[in-house]
Amino acid sequence: MKKTTMAALLAALFTVTACGGGGGSSSGGASGGGNDGGGTPNPSQPDPEPEAGEGRVQVLSNRADLISGGDALIRVEAEDPANLQGARLLVNGEPARVTWATGTDGAVKGLVIGLALGENRLRMVLADDTVLDRTVINHPNGGPVISGPQVQPWRCTNEAAVDAQCNQPVEYRFKYVPADRLQALITGFDPMNPGLPASFLDYDPAQPPAAGDIATVTTDEGVEVPFIVRVETGVQNRDRYQIMTLYRPGEPWTATAPQDQWNGKLLIHHGGNVGVSFGMGSPPNGDIAGTAPDGAELLLGDSISVALGRGFMTLSTAQANLGHNVNLVTAAESLMMAKERIVEQYGELRYTIGTGCSGGAIAQQHIANAYPGIYQGLIVQCSYPDVWTTATQFADYNLLSRYFGNQIPEGPEDFVSVVSRLLGSGVIPVAQWSAFYGHLPLNPVVSDLAFFPSAYPDQSDCPGLEEGIPVYDKESAPDGLRCGLLDYMKNQFGTRPPEVWSPNESLLSRGFTGIPLDNTGVQYGLRALQQGLISGDQFINLNRDIGGLDVDIDPQPARTVADPKTLENAYRTGAINTAEHLGDVPIIDLRGPDPGLAHDAYHSWQMRARLQAAQGHADNQVIWYGAVPLAGDTVYTTEALLVMDRWLADIETDDGEAPLADKVVAHKPIQARDRCLSVSSLLGADGPIVPFTGNLLYPDPILPGLDPGLLPPPPSELGVVVDAVTGQLCGLDVDGLVDTVGGSLGLDGLLGPILNPLLGLADPLLALTDPVVDLQQLLVQTRFGTPRTVAGDDVTTLTNKCALRPVDPADYPVNPLTGVFSSEAFAARVSEIFPDGVCDYSQPPVGRVPTLTWLRYGDADRVISGGEPMDDAGAGDSRGGWAAPAFQVGM
Repeated sequence: MKKTTMAALLAALFTVTACGGGGGSSSGGASGGGNDGGGTPNPSQPDPEPEAGEGRVQVLSNRADLISGGDALIRVEAEDPANLQGARLLVNGEPARVTWATGTDGAVKGLVIGLALGENRLRMVLADDTVLDRTVINHPNGGPVISGPQVQPWRCTNEAAVDAQCNQPVEYRFKYVPADRLQALITGFDPMNPGLPASFLDYDPAQPPAAGDIATVTTDEGVEVPFIVRVETGVQNRDRYQIMTLYRPGEPWTATAPQDQWNGKLLIHHGGNVGVSFGMGSPPNGDIAGTAPDGAELLLGDSISVALGRGFMTLSTAQANLGHNVNLVTAAESLMMAKERIVEQYGELRYTIGTGCSGGAIAQQHIANAYPGIYQGLIVQCSYPDVWTTATQFADYNLLSRYFGNQIPEGPEDFVSVVSRLLGSGVIPVAQWSAFYGHLPLNPVVSDLAFFPSAYPDQSDCPGLEEGIPVYDKESAPDGLRCGLLDYMKNQFGTRPPEVWSPNESLLSRGFTGIPLDNTGVQYGLRALQQGLISGDQFINLNRDIGGLDVDIDPQPARTVADPKTLENAYRTGAINTAEHLGDVPIIDLRGPDPGLAHDAYHSWQMRARLQAAQGHADNQVIWYGAVPLAGDTVYTTEALLVMDRWLADIETDDGEAPLADKVVAHKPIQARDRCLSVSSLLGADGPIVPFTGNLLYPDPILPGLDPGLLPPPPSELGVVVDAVTGQLCGLDVDGLVDTVGGSLGLDGLLGPILNPLLGLADPLLALTDPVVDLQQLLVQTRFGTPRTVAGDDVTTLTNKCALRPVDPADYPVNPLTGVFSSEAFAARVSEIFPDGVCDYSQPPVGRVPTLTWLRYGDADRVISGGEPMDDAGAGDSRGGWAAPAFQVGM
């Protein structure tokens, strides 16, 4: 009797395990496991291969070859849905632990767990004993997946770490928005630590506050819930991530049955600055995290809390914080892994929006171009297009400032040297500096202090590095850790060949990471000379003596010379952002005047020019300019979220087969238009949003009764008219005025016959109005230039190394005021400085090759320098959970 009972117990236990740990099937359909059936196998004969079934196995949570962490959300469909009744899943020949849910289309979905590292064979045995096979490749949760050998050394700073990859159990906590926000603001203020308290308070599910003390919120789908947010934190790819969403504590949530307050949308927010680290960081919070103090979101704008209240989920990762990690590949890798986790644990996504300022804008535009599909829409603020053309600008600033003496001495010993250069450069201090910089003199100082130090491989305070590990020093520690931006990109850029090795590289018998920067042939100040702003002698002396940077980012007498393969890899990998693959994403660029904080307003139009060069138009990008420095307006991030949401929601409904880039333009809402001032925020489709008020009044006013939303909404066309009128402050565009206003109001037929004849009369006036427009762009938009645009490059500034041409006397017009009395004689002096020629910006950049998407750089032990394209052969029918079908993200 005892033996019989034990046998029955074991049989029952096996059945429970095969069906997913006792959870059963939510549909009563397919089961999670079972044996292969039949009698005792004959070991002398291989089992016959079963017949292939009619259907398919889709991997929803990522590409089938990029799965990580041992889990995958899959979908199985059969030609005859009845074949899924009683079907069973095997993983590597063993019954799988999975709970199935059946959709309205008859297909089943389930989360497969416990995948082994490497290849896993998924076999769905259908009811008619035919099979559906699928191979899934699983990678470690600690990475790498696509980025190749990881940065070493690496310091885990989480006490819960269980291994050297910093893996730890996932942690959850809760927070809530108080019903009386003003009272919470007053009581939360600490006079000993001035600043604004956080918008959320801690929530303890074991001792929750009274229901009446918690604000309620209604999502954009009409679901009303208490404003309680669950914060999930964990570790992937050796670094922290954070996921937040509205949550009902105590209620279940699975990928196949999410809580209904989630709208299926995701907002990814990023941090600012640029840097490297050799240890774990923290996921950033706030639209302009790293650029503004914590607690200032209420005044400076906070689209993240607005998004949460509308039903969005939010995500941030430490690796996608450019101030912590300059490497665009590991940043993309971290977001890829985190999106996979969201799909597997929370459910499939409709679309993803990015937001962020400064480095947060670079991360978005970098990643969207090199790893398309991670984002469906971008909201960039105080933006740059990438790190490595911006590095050219900042390197030029550094060289020019060193020549001028426009630097802050590092110590008493540097003071005399700086003053000597300041007085001996031959350039009038301050007054003439801008003629070479292309910008206000303050910007180069700020860039030197805030950003350029990250380039040095010998940073004395190397971020994240454990004590006792020696850092590189040219003289005393040539074998120390190189702690600069370049060496953090080693897998992407590759190392320098022996023929150009420095003494230290020769000493170590290995090359350092190559340099993608170059100033050979650059004529600094050329346009300033042509405009009579500097003298011929000043031009000659500076270009003779300015020098360049060596592999240690130290000044040298010779010009900087890029390493050819590294330069090519910079374009190939997307480190230099050519905008070739940005047509599939709408971009809203938020911009304000730059008072000298090294966030040039021109970068918004720089990206526009790159888009136009790459795709023939920039219709997927809009620029909102405003009066608030850098940001444009404190309400812009929230307003941009609403407009981007509307834009993507309209694309989502388009199930046609047109290319996604065409859908992006076709579904551009009326609110997605260039703006010069934020006045039209009062006339938005989502009700009046008062400029300069941050989140004081929207979505809910701090003071009851001050709700602008109680006013009747004006027609959206009125905002177009206001923008067309106020836009004249930034530069007159009569054609745009007719097209925008007439088209929006449906008055093309009426306005066209009246205004089109006037356009013909306007042509002769362009010679007069163009200089006015240029002045408006300079003074109103602070759309300054760079040292390279002064040297002759165009606004795209995609040329890190230029092709050369012979010196041309026509470049140096005769002007007695500049001391150029003969163009030929002056050209001869220039030729002495540039014996190999000067930059020819009419030619393509040296080393430019097409940017390839979704490159991988090896594995944990093997690097593929410059990356290689992934093999898509086994990746079909995967990644469909990342976005709705209209976004064409699925493989």
